[in-house]
Amino acid sequence: MSQENRRGILWALAAAAGIAGFIIPWKMASSYGANTATNALVLLCAAAVFNSLLLIVRQRAVPRFNRLDLAVAAGLGAFTLLGNLASALSIQLISPALMTVVQRGEVVVIALLAWPILGERIDRKFWLGVAIAAGGLLLLHDPATSGESTAVGIAWAGAATLCFGAMAVITRKFIHQIDPVSVNALRLWLSVAFWFGWNGVPPELFEITAPQAGYATLAAFFGPFLGRLSMMMSAKYVEARITTLTTLAAPPLALVLGYVVLSDLPTAREIQGGVIMMVGISIPILSLARSRPETVADPAAPSRSGER
Repeated sequence: MSQENRRGILWALAAAAGIAGFIIPWKMASSYGANTATNALVLLCAAAVFNSLLLIVRQRAVPRFNRLDLAVAAGLGAFTLLGNLASALSIQLISPALMTVVQRGEVVVIALLAWPILGERIDRKFWLGVAIAAGGLLLLHDPATSGESTAVGIAWAGAATLCFGAMAVITRKFIHQIDPVSVNALRLWLSVAFWFGWNGVPPELFEITAPQAGYATLAAFFGPFLGRLSMMMSAKYVEARITTLTTLAAPPLALVLGYVVLSDLPTAREIQGGVIMMVGISIPILSLARSRPETVADPAAPSRSGER
C-alpha cells in the first residue's frame, strides 16, 4: 500500500471514530430538546466555532476565499443544513443504532455518484466488501426486529444519507483545489446563515436548555467537526468510495464506545456482526495494499477524479 493510501485510510478511520462518537450525544440532545430545528442550529454553530478555532490556530490570519471556495462551501453548506435537519428528525423516531445502520448506506450512494461524476470505477472487490459488510450490519442490528423503528424515521435517515453522500462527492471533486479546514469552516457558517434564512428567528431559540446545548455541542465536536473534516482529509488520498467504505467501521466502534461510556455489554450477535463488517471492509483495503505502486493512481490526476 502506498503512503498516500495509508494516510487516506487512517483519516477515514478517524472519521469513523467521529461518527461513532456523534450518535450518542445527538440522541441525548433530542431527548432534552423537542424542537429538531434548534438542535440542528446548536450543532452547526458549535461545529463552526470548533473549526474556526482550528483555522485561527493553524493559519494565524483571516483566510481569503476565491470564487471556487465560496461555491464549494455554499454547496456543502446547503447539504449540511438539509442533512442535519433530516438527521435530527430521524433520531427522534428511531434508535441511534438503527440510524447508524441506515446512514451507512452512504457507501453505495457515493459509489454510484462517484462513477459518473468523478470517473471512479467500481470493481468487483468493492462490491464484495460492501455485500459482506452489509450482512454484518444486518446481523449487528436487524431493522425488522427493532421496536423503535418507523418508516418515517428510516426515510428521514435515508434523506440525510443522500445529503451526506453528495457532500463526499463534491469534496472529492474539488479537494485538491481548496483548503479543507478553511472551506469546512466557511460551509458551516454558511449552513448557519441558511438555517436563519429558512427558519427566521423562532421563539424556540430562547427556550434552549443547558443540557440540550451541551449534548448538541458534544455531538458537533465528533460529527460535523472531527468526522467531516477527517473525511475531507481522507479524500485527498483515496477515492470517495474507499473513504466511505472504511467508515463502515463506525457501528462496531459505537458498540465499543457504548460499553466504555454506558457499560452496555455487546451481545454475541453484535460481536459477530462487527467482526463480519470488519472482514468486508478489509477486502478492498487489502486490495489496495497488494496493488503495485505503479498501478495506484495519483488522487489528484484528472483521469481519476474528473478534476480540472
